[in-house]
Amino acid sequence: MRLVLIRHAEAEGMRTSDAERALTAHGHEQAAQTAAWLAAALGNAKPQLLVSPYKRAQQTAAAITQALQIESLLLDEITPDVDPRRALRAIEECVKADTVIVVTHMPLVAALASWLESGALSAGRGFMLAEARVLEAEVLGASTAQLRAHYFPGME
Repeated sequence: MRLVLIRHAEAEGMRTSDAERALTAHGHEQAAQTAAWLAAALGNAKPQLLVSPYKRAQQTAAAITQALQIESLLLDEITPDVDPRRALRAIEECVKADTVIVVTHMPLVAALASWLESGALSAGRGFMLAEARVLEAEVLGASTAQLRAHYFPGME
């Protein structure tokens, strides 16, 4: 399977509720750039899109749903501070496609990548805003995935 991990794009500063932070104008541009890259990178694949319920992740995912003409599914277990093993179990329970895109947050997104690539439960190598990493694995678990591609706005 192919798993695409994405950190949300640039969001406004802290508010009374972290969950309600919205994307900035620049964040919307970043999300559109990552979505365009995904559309080209995934070709004809019809991926499944799993999204954190936080506003900035949903807004980032909106660009992806538009570019790929797919729907998204909110997943409560992929918010910033969830244990990566719990998040991975929740993702596995939802998988219905060969390619799954997950839009979430730091530090979870880096911890998921670290766990899948090296089996280390750490924050791993951080994700840039709107960064996408494409991992491939036979099964999702510790040290089972290999990084196949990555992108972040401005990388060109």
